[in-house]
This record gives sequence, structure tokens and C-alpha cells, in this order.
Amino acid sequence: MDLTIVFKIMFSTVLLLAAYSDARRFLIPNIYSLSLILLFFVALSFGFPFAPPIWLLMLHFACALAIGMLLFHFGWLGGGDVKLYAATAMWFPLQSGVLLLFVTTIAGAAIVLASTAFRMVAAAAGRAPVKKRLADRRIAYGVAIAAGGILSIFWTYR
Repeated sequence: MDLTIVFKIMFSTVLLLAAYSDARRFLIPNIYSLSLILLFFVALSFGFPFAPPIWLLMLHFACALAIGMLLFHFGWLGGGDVKLYAATAMWFPLQSGVLLLFVTTIAGAAIVLASTAFRMVAAAAGRAPVKKRLADRRIAYGVAIAAGGILSIFWTYR
């Protein structure tokens, strides 16, 4: 079996576990982000075909983390989401970052629409109050990050 596919599967598995955690508890433990970073360096040492130069991967990580921290500051993303996206972004050069961001955004929009529709149906059926506090309307963006990362890794490194 090709070593590249092994790393893609390991990358995808970590993202799926993070997505499951976020969907279930709205919490992404740091172990998933740290695992992606560690896996990146292991893959690098085993010759994973990252698009050279490596500094572009690090730049993408730094930009994603900086912008994510700003979004966290304004309360638009959770801390776990920011760390998971930055760790995922490390695997892609800036050029491929557009694909990652696009797929993650589309998946996030789909999750928001589905969640809104579910809440509306539940409210219409009398199972949930029509007015809920804004804090109760959390979205598991880790699922969108996982979708973006998995699709992007298989598209970028074919």
C-alpha cells in the first residue's frame, strides 16, 4: 500500500473523530489538533509529497491561526474550531488553502441551514420553544472543517 494513502487515511480519521466529538458535545479536545500537527511532521519525515516549499505550509498555518484567533475574539468561532482549522491548514500550501476554505465554508453553510430547518420543524411540532437564547444555537463547525479537510487532502494530493 502506498504510504501517501496511509497518511491521508490517518489525517481523515483524526478529522472524523474531531467532528464526532464536536457534533456530540460541541467540544473539540486539543488532542485532535495536536495529532494533526504531529502527523504532519511524521508525514514530512516519511516523504509525504507536500507541495514545496514547506514554508508555504507554515505560512498557511500561521495565517489560519491568526485569522481564527480574530474570529474567536469576536465570538464567531470556538477555540477548538480555530485550532482544528489551523492544524488542518498546515497540510496545504496557500494555493490549496482556497479549496480548503471554500469546501469548509460550503459545508458550514449546509450545516447552518440544516440546523435552522431542524429547529423550525421542532418548534412547529411543539417540541422546542420558538425563541431560544442565542447561546443555545451552537453549530458544530468541526464537522464542516472535517469535510473540508478530507475532501481537500484527497483532491490536492492525488
